[in-house]
Amino acid sequence: MGASELPPCCRACELYEAEAGHCLLLAHPNVENRRHLLTMPCNVQELLARRFRSHGPDIAREALVTWLEPDWNEEALRASYGNAPVDARLWLTSWPYLYLGRNAVRRQWRNAREQPWSEPPGAVTDPMQEDPTLRGRVLHALERLRDVDGVGYAMMIELMRGDFKPAVWKHELACSDATVTDRKYLAIWRYSVVFFEILDQLDPKARVAVETRRFSAGDPDDAVALGQARLILRNPGLALAEFRDLYRKGAAFTLELLARSDALGEESMERFDGAFRRVLRIEGTAR
Repeated sequence: MGASELPPCCRACELYEAEAGHCLLLAHPNVENRRHLLTMPCNVQELLARRFRSHGPDIAREALVTWLEPDWNEEALRASYGNAPVDARLWLTSWPYLYLGRNAVRRQWRNAREQPWSEPPGAVTDPMQEDPTLRGRVLHALERLRDVDGVGYAMMIELMRGDFKPAVWKHELACSDATVTDRKYLAIWRYSVVFFEILDQLDPKARVAVETRRFSAGDPDDAVALGQARLILRNPGLALAEFRDLYRKGAAFTLELLARSDALGEESMERFDGAFRRVLRIEGTAR
């Protein structure tokens, strides 16, 4: 199955909508359609087994159970595809790993390290080896940041290397110290939101508002972001005031999520919260 070639099973399927370019079952992934998909010629079970073949059949089975999870909101699931093809090729992209199998892979890896025959505690000196998904998550977050803000991306690289020099950036950008500081914190927020998968946890409408306002290239203002949000939500009547309210609520919630122990944590957010609120231009006092 080629990455850009429509699979034969889709070309011959009555549930593939050629004009829209998507599988109707994947485009409307309610529980019934997800179950129905398992009976189709594309053979999702086999595709998942192929996708997770390096991790073993148990991971593929857990991924299938996750796919059928009845509490998974249809709109949120559909939004999670991103730019992936909405047909049988979806199963061979990174999407199944990111949304169906990652937790199972991590658990499998941790369990293996806890066995008596695994390395003794402390043997791993490279922190990247503590989580087999970490390098990919770092690269994904940096790439997303680069797509949105080239300057912020370069700042983040320097921060990671310990080479960040505000005075140099002040000279390069011909701006004030405050502007350099704000661009730095906006880059840290964007990177953190992507790295810790915060957007996936937002209400779908609030997510669209945050993404169009803060994760679109060119750093669009409210009016431009509103136009994008209207297209994505298919709501041409969305008012600017409503959009701003969705953005404020979504942006504020990202800070709550970043303060959790499985993200930046409360201690880090005690330092970052005020700066994040300032650069995001949302109301509220620092934590």
